[in-house]
Amino acid sequence: MERARIPGALKAAGRLVADAFIRRSVAAHFRAVYARVTEPPARDHPVIIFANHHYWWDGFLCYVLGKQWKLPLSMWMEEWRWFPPFWALGALPYPPGDTMVRARTVRQTVRLLQTPPRVLFLFPEGVLHAGFHLLPFKRSLFWLAQRVPDAQVLPLAIVISPTLHQYPRAFLHLGASFRAYGCSADEWLAEAHQKMTQMLESLRQEVECLDTVEKTRQAGFSQLVKGRASVNERWWARMMP
Repeated sequence: MERARIPGALKAAGRLVADAFIRRSVAAHFRAVYARVTEPPARDHPVIIFANHHYWWDGFLCYVLGKQWKLPLSMWMEEWRWFPPFWALGALPYPPGDTMVRARTVRQTVRLLQTPPRVLFLFPEGVLHAGFHLLPFKRSLFWLAQRVPDAQVLPLAIVISPTLHQYPRAFLHLGASFRAYGCSADEWLAEAHQKMTQMLESLRQEVECLDTVEKTRQAGFSQLVKGRASVNERWWARMMP
């Protein structure tokens, strides 16, 4: 059950297993993962990072990004029961159709954010979906921002791009703090939605031109994960003296 207490030793073991699984999976399935950070997360305030949810890999990529900051991480997860080790990394249960568990997770999230440092990754569209469009944002993003008014709210655009190589590259762009004052919930969410739309469109256009490592670095991206080379590259490397 979600509320059961987890022994410390078991949690530590689960953390190691989940961390290794995520890192190895990302390294095996991507050519590289790049990140560009306009405004880093604060260490003395709670942080809410909201991102688009177009890819199965989004949660893994958010974890890889957040891990570099050495801050406690949290993320709502619908499939929490099916990936038990992820609770050790900060995943919180958010099962579809179970309003009691969801409400409990929301309350726990507020408590966690009120005792920083803490970084919460949130997908305000609510569901993983196909296509490049953004679904309407759920009210949870606005509600959390209102309940934790000193939180730093940061937009994160995630784009996975096929390349000339066997494996795709992932690009993450963390933008500057999002602020919308004197707005209703609908207006606030509409502005957040518009900000994310602009960031995604800009990033998609940009990555089409980043066909070399040098261009990618010049655009301000750093490499989070050095992934897997193509079969032909690995073969050529073995053939070279």
